[in-house]
Amino acid sequence: ETEEKPTPLAVRRRDAIVAALHEHGAARVLDLGCGQGQLVQALLRDARFTEIVGVDVSVRALTIAARRLKLDRMGERQAARVTLRQGSLVYTDKQLKGYDAAVLSEVIEHLDLPRLPALEYAVFGAARPRTVLVTTPNVEYNVRWETLPAGHARHGDHRFEWTREQFAQWAHAVAERHGYEVGFRPVGPDDPEVGPPTQMAVFTLGTTNDSSDSEKEAKAA
Repeated sequence: ETEEKPTPLAVRRRDAIVAALHEHGAARVLDLGCGQGQLVQALLRDARFTEIVGVDVSVRALTIAARRLKLDRMGERQAARVTLRQGSLVYTDKQLKGYDAAVLSEVIEHLDLPRLPALEYAVFGAARPRTVLVTTPNVEYNVRWETLPAGHARHGDHRFEWTREQFAQWAHAVAERHGYEVGFRPVGPDDPEVGPPTQMAVFTLGTTNDSSDSEKEAKAA
């Protein structure tokens, strides 16, 4: 018998994101830091997602995403469901308000730590989707990667990689500041000693805080 190849972590991550979006009833979704469009492509295959907006700072990545999605050959009905936009995630954008969910998949670790508060405000303070999914590497799991030299990050562009405790501290602080609740899920094999390779935070907007906080911010603006 041939041994089955393990499912790649990137595929497990996309599956976990799609499952969480289904669970929270999201139909209109932002993929923030969409890169070359792999998640956008997965969301387009599912009719439950009626509007998908991919945002990335890299024009080159968006060009590759457009080719991957075959936007130039896409039917009118399908094309109406998807938009690719160039933009920085550390600046507020009024056009990103009002969505059911936003996904930041393997994005935060590519930012310098001093820029995280700007990203936090742009997403949780200004856009304020009902659900926000954030995935990031769990640095504790790095010891399980045989090909990764000790002390090295998984990617040369990673500015940091957090332990589960560090990620939880950041996520709880963000949730408290902006009126969200947050829970955590493992993505990939959950090692009893070092945890999963990817950690995911699921933020949901608290119903008691949303209207008053957002109204105050709107009046202040």
